[in-house]
Amino acid sequence: MTQQQGFYSKVAEKFGGYSSGAQRTTSFPQGDPEERFDALVRELASPTGRLLDVGCADGRNLLAVAPSFGRVDALDLSPEMLASAERHRAASGLDHVEFALGDASATGFPDGAFDVVTSRRGPLFPEEFRRVLRPGGSVVHLGIAERDVQELKEVFGRGQLYGRWSKTPVLREESDRLERAGFTVDHAREFTYDEYFHTPADLDRFLQMVPIFEDYDSAADRDAFERYAARATTSEGIHLARHWFVLRAQRN
Repeated sequence: MTQQQGFYSKVAEKFGGYSSGAQRTTSFPQGDPEERFDALVRELASPTGRLLDVGCADGRNLLAVAPSFGRVDALDLSPEMLASAERHRAASGLDHVEFALGDASATGFPDGAFDVVTSRRGPLFPEEFRRVLRPGGSVVHLGIAERDVQELKEVFGRGQLYGRWSKTPVLREESDRLERAGFTVDHAREFTYDEYFHTPADLDRFLQMVPIFEDYDSAADRDAFERYAARATTSEGIHLARHWFVLRAQRN
């Protein structure tokens, strides 16, 4: 089991899926990147279209766009997340969606099997995605950018993409990777937005279930957590400054 696989399995076991229930208020001055991602995916949909989603986690977000496609396959490395996803699928009644344990870097699907590949805060493997896409098919990716929760990471002295904020933008690097693999990027946009956690307990629960710090420990990180909370507390709650991006690229 990889470190990342173990992290998401632990989250699924603790929270029953990919949601902690932490209470927060979110402000999207530039729009909601999740909504933009969904809109881009739906633009590519058809009743006969086939979608592959990688890193599907508990499947709730995927199931919201799945009705627009004729067939949907989804992969994740965590059996616990997939068990949660299957429960959500059964409740939705969407029989054309299939969840399976699998590696996004080597999916095992035939060449040209899909019209669309999606990765929502999941992995991006341009060569494999190009292989499983038909000519003219598209990949849509929602990613974490380099300045995401920068102040929080600076207080903790570590974290996802730590120290990347002064280097080449992640969106540019990922776009370049797709183009080198034989894609044409037709949409690329960054989003900054704000989250306000209502209490320290809410922020603590949130940090336990996201990979900002895959080794986050409420007790061991208490001093850093309290320093950040004291610095970032506003009248609206404890602030996190988010930085994400959405890109879409078509296979040449």
